[in-house]
Amino acid sequence: MPKLFEDPGVDEFRGLDMRNLSIDEAWMVVTSQLASPSWLYVLSDDCDQCAFKLLAGIGAETNNSLEMSTKHGWTLRFRSDNYSTHVPRSTDSNNTLCQLHVTMGEFGVYDVQVNPLDGDRANCSFSTAKEPVNIYAPLLACFLFYVVLALLWIGLKKAFRNGYLDGCLYALKLKKKRNVNADESVTCKQTEDDKTTKKSSRLKSLDTFRGISIVIMIFVNDGAGQYFFFEHATWNGLQVADLVFPWFMWIMGVCMPISLRSSLRRKETKLTIFSGILRRSCLLFLLGLVNNSLGGNIQLSQLRIPGVLQRFAITYLVVGMAGLLFTPADLSAPHQSSKTRKMLQDIIVLWPQWVFFLLLVAGHCFITFFLPIEEECPVGYLGPAGLHLDNKYPGQCIGGAAGYIDRLILTVQHIYNWPTTRQVYESGPYDPEGILGSMLCTFQVFLGAQAGVTLLVFSDWKSRIIRWLSWSVLTGAIGTVLCLASQNDGWIPVNKNLWSLSYVMVTTCFAFFLLTICYYLIDIRKWWTGSPFFYPGMNGILMYLGHQVTYNLFPWHWQTGPMNTHFERLVETLWGVSLWVAIATWLYHKKVFLAL
Repeated sequence: MPKLFEDPGVDEFRGLDMRNLSIDEAWMVVTSQLASPSWLYVLSDDCDQCAFKLLAGIGAETNNSLEMSTKHGWTLRFRSDNYSTHVPRSTDSNNTLCQLHVTMGEFGVYDVQVNPLDGDRANCSFSTAKEPVNIYAPLLACFLFYVVLALLWIGLKKAFRNGYLDGCLYALKLKKKRNVNADESVTCKQTEDDKTTKKSSRLKSLDTFRGISIVIMIFVNDGAGQYFFFEHATWNGLQVADLVFPWFMWIMGVCMPISLRSSLRRKETKLTIFSGILRRSCLLFLLGLVNNSLGGNIQLSQLRIPGVLQRFAITYLVVGMAGLLFTPADLSAPHQSSKTRKMLQDIIVLWPQWVFFLLLVAGHCFITFFLPIEEECPVGYLGPAGLHLDNKYPGQCIGGAAGYIDRLILTVQHIYNWPTTRQVYESGPYDPEGILGSMLCTFQVFLGAQAGVTLLVFSDWKSRIIRWLSWSVLTGAIGTVLCLASQNDGWIPVNKNLWSLSYVMVTTCFAFFLLTICYYLIDIRKWWTGSPFFYPGMNGILMYLGHQVTYNLFPWHWQTGPMNTHFERLVETLWGVSLWVAIATWLYHKKVFLAL
């Protein structure tokens, strides 16, 4: 059975230094009984349709100890000849001695035996010499810790409130018993809820949803305990880190029609509103460039231009201008309108914007699938290049048209040079916040604006929920059809690096659904206050910039040694996240908010 907590258990096992292993690593001991040398090629399960990579030469009748990553499974191929650094999957089976697929666990030790058979073949076997540790136990332990902490907080808060009420009742009884004068007062401190005499029109569920996204973002950016499934997907696919950014964009879209209506009600001119949109966009873009320069030794000739805040700036400007130009001042349907028109009023009032953004989507698809790029790269290619498709295309083909446009306009010096594919696929530079992806990102913000208009048009909570859930089902169905419910085999795979259309639809599906859940629990049923996520959600920009600046600074981060286990990394990450939540809570009660 795997050990409950991460620890190699011993310093040495069969002569192997167990303390030399890092997180998500194991020892693989290859024992060859062949009379001649062989060569070991490997293919990671994380590398889609890739060529095999040469890992090591295996001597005749020797033991070879290799440190292996345990994040994904491996296909091992032993060959009798040293073909090259990379071997296509279907190449020359005559020189393949044997092949097998293996999965390994952290801090385990595994034996691979290569024994000769008749002719030019060999027999490969795989076995476990030392059981791995349980990498999921730290997650369970930390989860239970926060559950206990939450229960204690709820219990203390309830006891505190009951104590206050008991004190008030006792004071009133005492006043009556002593028959004090009518003008003599007995004070009793009100609770925070009692102080609220006027119901706020602000949607707490929206701030809570934003706060959930911020907390996940900080957790992921601070390392997430170095669990690979919390990180970004290498190319196609959807992991936890891939959800945060599109949710932020979508939430910004929800707020935009609400903000626009408030400005129009204050009788602001469209020129004034436009100047505000332009000012905020420029500030966001400038802050994004400053964020890209963190770390020092930045040369303007190599400064990355795209980025997270830059994409916020571009999409805010485009969607804000579309709303300003096309959204009518009166969103309600005329009294003589048909029942169908009234039911679809939130869509009808946005029909000019729907036309504009659907044309934008069509333009994106046309560029993606029909724009000619470099001679070595095929038209309409959506892959990571490098080792993909058996090393068929060079690394600069990564992302197809999206990568080509960035290299053409921004140049390689001003885009991200260390994409998630670099280590796995050996691809070239690629920017996940590039120019072409911003077009579909703008469409995702508009879908958020559609949710915001639903809020303005319909005051009945049931009507809002029905429409949001309908949008969730519709966008989810479109995304599923586009990717064929497959990671790599659909027409348009779900891909955050490309910000693909299926990625927009799937993440928007989740956004509509989660807002609906939060809205029902927080604003309708009052079963949840949104705490603690509500507080970071009220200071989103400050939380983002703050955690970017304090990355690797004490007290948010610290090290007591090598921190060579998921548990140590997870505790450090959760401490940093909890500290930011505490800071956000304090800022909220001090009424300190950062707005651009």
